[in-house]
Amino acid sequence: MRKTLIVITMGLMLTQTVTAQVFDDEKYLQWRSMETGPLGFAPKEYYWLFHNSYAHHKWEWEWHGLFHSGFYLNFKPNDSDAKPVVPKRTVGAATDVWTKESTDAQEESFKHQLEQETLAAADRRVDAAYLLFKDDFNHMQNKISSGLTYCLANSKGDANVISIVNSLSNQNRFITEQVSYVHKSSNGYELENAKREECYIKLKADMEKVTQSTIDLMRYVEVSK
Repeated sequence: MRKTLIVITMGLMLTQTVTAQVFDDEKYLQWRSMETGPLGFAPKEYYWLFHNSYAHHKWEWEWHGLFHSGFYLNFKPNDSDAKPVVPKRTVGAATDVWTKESTDAQEESFKHQLEQETLAAADRRVDAAYLLFKDDFNHMQNKISSGLTYCLANSKGDANVISIVNSLSNQNRFITEQVSYVHKSSNGYELENAKREECYIKLKADMEKVTQSTIDLMRYVEVSK
């Protein structure tokens, strides 16, 4: 029985020690007063005796019934020189402002990115650049088609003329296929109009060379009649 009592007593003492180490009411009040408030110090008698220059505790008469009335030591936060480093409302307001600004910045960035992607998608779907070259392409194709047909019909079996006609026809077919490829707007072929325009400029220059070669061949065939 004696051993049991000793073990229970030691257990209680150990429990009290652990509790004191885990949480200290007096230290908690000190830290809270220094950091965010509200102000409050304990034990009151200690601060009244040794730190009342800034803690400002006062003895005041209080009525608490016949047997409990008397002078009580009360803390006067309005008279205290101690102030929290950052008041709670200031901390909360600063946190709210930072959170709102961060959220607004992310939302604005997302909106801007979405707008840019939407504009880019619309730009890829509509080939506005083709309209700048369409008439020129059609005009040159008419010249090339009619010119090569004329040369072939009037070649009189000249192998050299026929070879040049075939070569120019192949070159022209390759160019028109490239124009068609750039002009496509289905999935996998989308290009921004700025990139389309760069391609069309190069293809136009290549088509102009074929057109001029066709005209030169027509003159040669005409002279050879």
